[in-house]
This record gives sequence, structure tokens and C-alpha cells, in this order.
Amino acid sequence: MLLVLFDLGDTLESGGVLRPGARELLQELTDLRAGGRPAVVLGLLSDTRDPVDAADVAAVVAEYSALLDALGIRRFFEPLSRRVTLSAEVGVRKPAPAVFRAAVARAEPALTLSDVVFVSEHAGHVAAARRLGAAGVHLRPPGGAGGDVAGLPDLLPVLRDLVGAAAAHRRAPGTDPGGARTRLGEHVVVTRDAPPADEPSDREAGGVVAVDGAGAQRLFLVVQNGRLFQADHPEVPVLVDTGRHLVVDLEPEEAERLAGSGGACWALRPLPVGPVVTAVGPVVTAAPAPAAGREEPEWVRRCVARLSREELAADLATLAAHRTRHSASAGFDEAAAWGAAQLTAAGLTVTTQPVPRGGGRCRNVVADRPGTGPAPRDVVLVTAHLDSVNRLGAPAPAPGADDNASGSAGVLALARALAGSPSLLDLRLVLFGGEEQGLFGSRRYVEELPGPERARIRAVVNMDMIAGRNTAVPGVLLEGAAVFRDVIDGLARAAAAHTGLAVSVGLSPANSDHVPFTDVGIPAVLTIEGADGSNHRVHTEEDALAHVDLDLALEILRMNTAFVAGTLGRPEAEEPAGASPGSSGTVA
Repeated sequence: MLLVLFDLGDTLESGGVLRPGARELLQELTDLRAGGRPAVVLGLLSDTRDPVDAADVAAVVAEYSALLDALGIRRFFEPLSRRVTLSAEVGVRKPAPAVFRAAVARAEPALTLSDVVFVSEHAGHVAAARRLGAAGVHLRPPGGAGGDVAGLPDLLPVLRDLVGAAAAHRRAPGTDPGGARTRLGEHVVVTRDAPPADEPSDREAGGVVAVDGAGAQRLFLVVQNGRLFQADHPEVPVLVDTGRHLVVDLEPEEAERLAGSGGACWALRPLPVGPVVTAVGPVVTAAPAPAAGREEPEWVRRCVARLSREELAADLATLAAHRTRHSASAGFDEAAAWGAAQLTAAGLTVTTQPVPRGGGRCRNVVADRPGTGPAPRDVVLVTAHLDSVNRLGAPAPAPGADDNASGSAGVLALARALAGSPSLLDLRLVLFGGEEQGLFGSRRYVEELPGPERARIRAVVNMDMIAGRNTAVPGVLLEGAAVFRDVIDGLARAAAAHTGLAVSVGLSPANSDHVPFTDVGIPAVLTIEGADGSNHRVHTEEDALAHVDLDLALEILRMNTAFVAGTLGRPEAEEPAGASPGSSGTVA
């Protein structure tokens, strides 16, 4: 699968009129198939007017949508929320890398920049895409000269060649050249334009699910918390079940009806084409041998050693003691005030941010510690949601011990572990409200961040459900878009160096507070208990202290603490002899 990103102004249209061949090109690309599934995803990446404030972003999006309607090409880029990326939403303009990464992470998060073709009349923006690893095609500007191709009709053979080359590069030896495959852990979904005569469709053997071209149109990927999609829709046939990830069989019209209705519980999208790994695992990552002079600093190990089982247990008990921490409840109000006091006691400066959509009491608790490096400094965020919910409704008991007292207590534990250890970069810890109602807190936080503040964020580590032991070997899932694989790999290295965790990787971010960051090109990764799909207590009264595993939570916290400490870096004056700042998991 390729993601073909178009600029709009002077590329597909000029002066409010489509350029010659634009609609025909988009239709031809939409019709390209691999194994009965779309071989190309179409996207738009455009600079727009700068919004007056965060509330004005919606107006900019509406203006752009109206232009697509007027041009008659909106249908090629549905859903717009995933296929269209605007500078007004991201906070920076092309050629900033963040805007390209945001476009890929939104459109198809399992793809990397090497799976992207960017088409524009702007030579500088095409060059920027190429520097990031994407293929770039410079289209001759209207009335201008030069370019890789003179007009949009000349672009189709170029893109067809790129699609064919990508398919040939990814095709595994011995597979049907007319087929397409997608891997989910140990499962492989293979689709073909037509099944061989001796092979029935919808066949599963040895972890391989084979579906013919007609059936391929009904394949959709579900990312769920616990078993919440299956609880909501037990009637939907499941072809592949890895817990958090499902491949389901749905009529496209029914899938369109369901899309977007899962809130923060589950997400539904078309199954991507290619041997793109949507979930790998369980995979135990071996610790790499340290390079000469790059041994892990002793201060990183000291930070990890400061994690306290007793304090973690006490914090979990305090949070889970509330009948509910629903964002509009008195329990949430009390938990937020208590959490703010704990972060202040750990030496951070605490502020709060109202989250009106979550209710009158709902707010984000934001705690900052400045670094000592030269300004302007980057910042590392560690986040979790503080609220809880019961599927039966707001008044029902929701102790939320695992979801997500465990992550919130983890933020407090990490704050104490890093206290007294100066760092080069800034540290920010955030307890979000309104996550269970629709990621309200994290969306508001990201929406209110000015572009320069977004650009400072080096990495976001989100903790959501870190204390449910669902596997024989303690495990963790690292979930983030493929364009942020450096952060995922840094966390995996920290896990290998400091824990016995089995590390799985998911490349379809959904349903938690890392998603709003991902949507605007900010590197964000969810750390969640392995095989969370086996946790049937999520969003019920049974999500109680009796079912949490402190040892698993501590293992995940060791990984996160080591990664964050290494990424923050240490002032040279504080370094032990022979060590270097940020050598443990530092993100380049």
C-alpha cells in the first residue's frame, strides 16, 4: 500500500478550478487494487490560513471542506478527519517534518514515510519530503516550467510504477503475485483477486486467513480496549482475534455507520494492505551491547531504583477507593486535587486546565519541572488519564483500579523517582480528565498548545492500564504510529535493559490519550499491559484492587522511567566519569 499525499493549491486545483486531469487521476488511483483491496490511500496535505485561536481551527477545517465540495473531489478523501491534514491543525507549515509525520500517522499509522509519495508544485516542499524518506514528485506549476511531470495525466504511469515496485518489494517469497497480505502478530491475512481452484475462500490454517477479492472489501481492523467492541457488537464476525486487534467481516455500509461510534473504547478502520505489521508480539527484545564509552549512566539506574512498591500500592489504593472517578463526579474532583498535591510535593510546579466537555469538575492536572539545558529546550511528557467509568452509566461504581488508577499512580511514581535528579530537558507530567468520554482532556490540551510549544515535545509516554497481568510472561504493548518508531524502539531497549517484559508492538494507535498527539505529528507512544484484550473487567465494577498486579506495574514503570530519564539527559556536571548524557534510550 502507498499513501499518495497531494498538495491542493496549484497542484490539484488552481484559482478554485481543478487542473486538467485531476478528477480522472484521483479516480484511477482509487480503483487500483491489490488482492481485492485498495492499493493506494489518497491524502491531502495543505498549508492554510493561520487560525486566530484554537476555536478558529474548526472554521479553517470547514472552509477547506467547503472547497473540496465545490471542486467535487471530497469523496476521494473520506473520511476527511483521517485523510486531510492542515497546517492549522498541526500548528506548523510545510516543510516542517511534523506536518508530514502527522499526515502519515493520521491517514494510515502502520505506514512509514518510505511508503509515501508526496505530489506538489512546490519544489522546496517536494525536496523536504524526500529528505524525510518519502518519494516526491514535482508537478510543473500552472503556467510555469520544469517539474518531474508536466501535468496530472503524466503522473498516473509514475504512480502505477511506484505501486508496482512497492508491491514487489514487500511480496514474500512463494506468495501469489496477485495477492496482498497483512500481518497481525502470528496471524497473516491474505487476500487474492480470486482464490486458486483447490483453495476455498475464508480459509484459516497455520495462522493464515485467506479471503478472496470479493470478501476483501469486507475486511476491517478493530482496535479495542479490553473486549469493548465485542461487548458492543457480538454479532460481528471476527476472522482474527489478537485481543486488542481484531480483523472483522463487515459490509462497507455497516462499517461506515459504525465508524467513529466507539468513542475511547474502540476504533474501526479498513484493514491496510501489505505485510505492514499492525501488531508484533510477543517479542522479547534483546538489550543491545553498549558502544564503547556509551555505558548506561549510573544516574539512570538510580532513578529506576527509586521506584517504590509501597508508595505505588498506597497511591493505587487511594485512587481506587473512590466509588467512581467519572469526570463529572465529586470523586474525580477529589482525586484531581489529591494528585496535584502529590506532584507539588515531588517538587513540580502544578497548574490546572479546565476541560468543559467533561463536566464542571473536569480538568487536566499539569506539572512542570524545568531543565537546565540552554533555552529553548525540548520537553518530555508523561501522561495518564485520571478518570474512570462503568459501562452501565455514570452513577455506577467504577473503581478503575487498572483503568486507569494504575497509569495515574505510575505518573506519581515516576515524578518521585526523578525528583532530585536535574535534567537537560524540561519534564512535564499530565493527568488528563475526560478520557473515557472521548479523550476530551488530551484533545483540549493539544488544541491549546501553540505551534512552538508542540515543536518542543521530544516524546510523549502515555500510561493506560499497566497493572493487569494477562499472560504467563509479564508483557507490555508499545503502541504508536510507525513514523514514531524511534520512540517505540527506545522504550523497547529500556525494557530489555531493566525488565523481563515481553515487548509487543502495535502500529495502530487508538482509544487513549496518545492519539491527539499523534494526530498533529508529535511522537507519542502508549504503554499498556500485554494482551489487554484478555482483561474482561475493564469499565465494570470488577476493575478493583484485588485484580491488579503490582509487579507488572513496576516492570512497566522501570521501562518508562529509564527511557524518560535517558531522554531528558543529565547536566555534564552531574555525570559520573565516562558516562554521557541521554545514552539510555535517548531519542535522536
